[in-house]
Amino acid sequence: MGILEDSYTLFVREMLIFKKNIAMNAVRSTIFPLLFVLLLGSFGSAPKNVPIAIVNYASGPAALRFINSIQSGNGITVLTETTQQQAMALLSEGSVAGVVVIPSGFSSGYGSDSHVYVYLDNSQPQSAAVVAAQANLAAAQFGGSAVQDPPVSVITNYAYGASSNYLSFVIGGIIVMVASFGAVFSAGFTMISDRQLGNLKAFLTTPINNFSVLISKIAYGTFQSVFSAYVGLFIGLLYGATIAAGFVGLLELIWIILLVGLGFGSLAIALATRARDQQTYALIGQTLVLPLSFLGGAFVPANLLPNFLLPVVAVDPLTYAVNAVRDIMIKGFLPITTLISTSIILLVFAMIMAGIAYLSFRDTSKQI
Repeated sequence: MGILEDSYTLFVREMLIFKKNIAMNAVRSTIFPLLFVLLLGSFGSAPKNVPIAIVNYASGPAALRFINSIQSGNGITVLTETTQQQAMALLSEGSVAGVVVIPSGFSSGYGSDSHVYVYLDNSQPQSAAVVAAQANLAAAQFGGSAVQDPPVSVITNYAYGASSNYLSFVIGGIIVMVASFGAVFSAGFTMISDRQLGNLKAFLTTPINNFSVLISKIAYGTFQSVFSAYVGLFIGLLYGATIAAGFVGLLELIWIILLVGLGFGSLAIALATRARDQQTYALIGQTLVLPLSFLGGAFVPANLLPNFLLPVVAVDPLTYAVNAVRDIMIKGFLPITTLISTSIILLVFAMIMAGIAYLSFRDTSKQI
């Protein structure tokens, strides 16, 4: 047979394999374009419903007109606080993206220049930009033809993340995504490989405790997760990213990435014990981890996503991991309440995945 005939024969074989796995290939061909359109298609749009806190120390209609002006756009959601201390506490927790303080005596008389103070959290650059733009737009519209409204100046202060750069924002998401991928594509593939080569059956027939096999696989996935994440972090630091929280922040990063690796390493074992082969496992792993990474805010902030995806964002464990890592890298500190709540969420996720992995591994081991 000639080269063309041989090539045609092998191509027919590949097409028969494609036909045999038509359902899986159809899912793969459909879901990834759909996900990228939904997620990456949001780039370039402004964040929606950015929360800000307003502290109004002034009395009179002028201050109320300014507040109405700043929230006239669709991108701002206003929370009213009594004191600046309360508002700044919300800013430090990440509950709001900015704080607007209207001082006493605001617009008390014509001909005088009034001021408002805007404090921003630049750990979410897109949201901070929306707050700053809306405050300046309100100030520009204020003090126009109306005689009673003097010009307004906006004094902007970056309470957090003033010295950060967009690279730090991206790297914060990348290392969490790399950690989840590192766990899934190490622990899972070793499980499938051992099963196909007969190594798993040999392990199960020895005096070794079956549970030890499961623990070793999860531990390996967790190690690969942490290793991959810190390689990514090292490369990011070489490129110019920063860890504003310093050495303490580095320790907190280790802890958070460890929990991510533990959860996704357990998820990998749960999937690998049910997958027929490596191709099926790779498709399922990619279909789960890639969307979770994007929905968790690795590249696209949650307030840029369509509203119908927000419930998924709320239950995605990577959402909390990414936000915590960005606080460490950009804001310069991680509030203790955020560290505790993030740790609890990731630990609960890891425990649930470990339980599912155990049940799945136990059932599969009986069939080997």
